[in-house]
Amino acid sequence: MRVVFLANTDWYLFNFRLDLAKAVRAAGHEVILAAPEGVFRREIENEGFRFQPVRMSRRGVNPLEEWGAVRRMEALYRELQPDLVHHFTIKAVVHGSLGAKRAGVPAIVNAVAGLGYAFTDRSLKARLIRQGIVRALRQSLAGTALILQNPDDERVLAEAGILDGVSSHLIRGSGVDVHRFVPMPETEGPPLVVFASRMLWGKGVQTFVDAADRVRREMPTAVLALVGPTDQGNPAAVPEAQLKAWDESGTVEWWGFRHDMESVLSEAHVVCLPSEYGEGVPRILIEGAASGRPLVATDIPGCREICVDHKTGLLVRPGDPAVLAEALLDLLRDRDLRQSLGRGARRLAEDEFSARAVIRSTFDVYRTVAAGIGAPPLPPS
Repeated sequence: MRVVFLANTDWYLFNFRLDLAKAVRAAGHEVILAAPEGVFRREIENEGFRFQPVRMSRRGVNPLEEWGAVRRMEALYRELQPDLVHHFTIKAVVHGSLGAKRAGVPAIVNAVAGLGYAFTDRSLKARLIRQGIVRALRQSLAGTALILQNPDDERVLAEAGILDGVSSHLIRGSGVDVHRFVPMPETEGPPLVVFASRMLWGKGVQTFVDAADRVRREMPTAVLALVGPTDQGNPAAVPEAQLKAWDESGTVEWWGFRHDMESVLSEAHVVCLPSEYGEGVPRILIEGAASGRPLVATDIPGCREICVDHKTGLLVRPGDPAVLAEALLDLLRDRDLRQSLGRGARRLAEDEFSARAVIRSTFDVYRTVAAGIGAPPLPPS
C-alpha cells in the first residue's frame, strides 16, 4: 500500500510521527511524508523517506485561500494515488480530508492532537475562529476515522456535533521510545527545571519566566531552561529577540532546539509545561515521565492525562506564576518527593504511553478503514 502522512509542518512529522512512519514502512508499505517545506525536510529524507512539499497557510482564514488549499490537496492525491492518508493537525485534517474525498482516496484517517487556541481562548476572535473550524470539521470529518488524544477533546467535539458519522478512537499521545528515554540518577550540579516546547505564548512561556524569577530569589543556584525553537510561522510565537533578552538577563536560559532530548532530561530535576491552551497529550511530559522525572503542569485537557496530581507530578492553575513557583520549589527542595513522583511517572509512561502501545493502537484504526494494512512489527516492550 501507499500511505501519505500530512501535517502543517515538517517539524511535527519529524518530531512526533517518525516512529509511526517507520512502523508502517517496516510493515512493507510505502510512506510519503507531506508538509510545508522547512528545515526538517533534510532530516526526514535522511531517514529514507520521500518528502512531498505542500503549500498550506497556517494562519489564513480567507475562504478563497482555504478552498485553494483543498484543491491543491485534491490535485496532489490524484497524482500520488495513495491507498491510505493520515492527517495531523487541524488545518491538515480539513484541507487533506476534503481534498482526499474529492480525489477518491479510499481510506482517510485524521488525528487531532489538542484543540488549541480556538477552543480554549474566550476572546471574540477565538470564538469567531472556532465557529468556522466547527463547520469545517463537520464537513471534513464525516465518513472518516478520527483519533483523539484525550477524553476532554472527545467530549467537546461530540457536544459540537462534530463526531456524528465519524469513527472516533482515543489514543493518548503520539508515543515515546521508553528505551531511549530511561531513568538516570540525578546529577549533583545545580537543580535544573526544563521547559521544552515550541516557544509559543500559549504554552505558558511568560508564566514560566515570571515563576523562574520567584524561584531564583528563593534558590539562586537553580537553573530554569527554555528548550525549543521559536516558530516564526505561528502568530503566537515568542520573538527570538525576547528569548535572547531573557537569556541575557539570567532569569532563564534559552537553549534553543535540541536533538538530544534524552540527555537534556537526564540532567533535569523537574520537567515543567505550564501550557494555557488545549493540548493533546504533550510529548515533553511523556518524555519527562519516561525519563523518571517529576512533572509540573497545568490542570488542563491533555496535561492531566500524564501529570497525575501527587502521583506523577503536581498540577497547578494556568497563568499563575506564584502557584507555579511554589510547586517548583516544593519539588526542588524535596529529593524524596521528586524520586517518588518520578517512579510513578515512569510506570505510567511504560504502561500507557510507549511508542509500542501507540503504534499498535494506530494500526488497529488503520485496519478499520483499510483491511490490507496488516499488523505492525512492534518495537520491543
